[in-house]
Amino acid sequence: MAMLKFHQRETCEGIIQYLETRERQTRHDVQVRDIGQDTSPAARVEMTFRLGDQLYAIEHTGIEPFDGFMEHQNRACDLFKPLEVGAKAALGALLSPGVVIEMHIPIDAFNRRKMREVRDLQLALIEHVRITAPNLPARKYADYRGTLVTAKPQGVPFHVSLVRFAGVCDQPGRFQLKHVTHASDQPREPRIKRACEYKFPKLATWQHSNNARTVLVLEDNDVQLTNPTVVAETFLSNALRRADRPHETYMVSTCISPWYAWPILVNNQTYFDLAATKHPIHFEMDNAGNLITPVADHTNG
Repeated sequence: MAMLKFHQRETCEGIIQYLETRERQTRHDVQVRDIGQDTSPAARVEMTFRLGDQLYAIEHTGIEPFDGFMEHQNRACDLFKPLEVGAKAALGALLSPGVVIEMHIPIDAFNRRKMREVRDLQLALIEHVRITAPNLPARKYADYRGTLVTAKPQGVPFHVSLVRFAGVCDQPGRFQLKHVTHASDQPREPRIKRACEYKFPKLATWQHSNNARTVLVLEDNDVQLTNPTVVAETFLSNALRRADRPHETYMVSTCISPWYAWPILVNNQTYFDLAATKHPIHFEMDNAGNLITPVADHTNG
């Protein structure tokens, strides 16, 4: 099983390719700025480059929903993989191309339980998915607001939620889990706030001294706990209060293949503004950062 990690170079490459395609320009004057002696520590971003005459400065940060998440994921996968495999088999033809069935389950659901009890819970949850999923309303991908169907299945001592998404391009149908902490957004809030406090001034240095257009890449490698809606809500509550916010912020999910990227804040347009008028708003890249889908323009407004 591959260990979770962040992908700074590859995610930035995908966003740069997106910008090149959008602006119909090829990057030049590329300078790595996060190491070496030619840049002060306060301005050490991932890199700077030009598209035409416009200078860009780009910075990356990984976002974890709570401290120790990476360690938890690398340890806990074996407990939940049988549930994912069994649910996918039970759903069968319902998982047609573009359909995603997602279950939200407490992160500690299987803690301090014997494996025999874990297996019984897995079977009960698979049966709940089989019975419930066909009646779920279809939603746009990653639109969680008011969409979750929550229940405590028979034989299960905790609540789980299900949601069904449709129209996810032409990707194969899939079942996926998202883990829920007991205070799901509170752990994320300070981490994204710290990222804003650390990354915004570094990018703003380039904006003020070199008239650079600034870009922040938020990498999420957690399919269980993080989604663009909750990240956007948390990020925007911090960013919109700050004059030094970047011109463009994107979230890249590297926990799925291909990787999905969403605009979180571009100029004055938020993720929610774009989602209300355009579908889909995400674009895709492979795990080397190569853009693989057509690019929509998210700069207007």
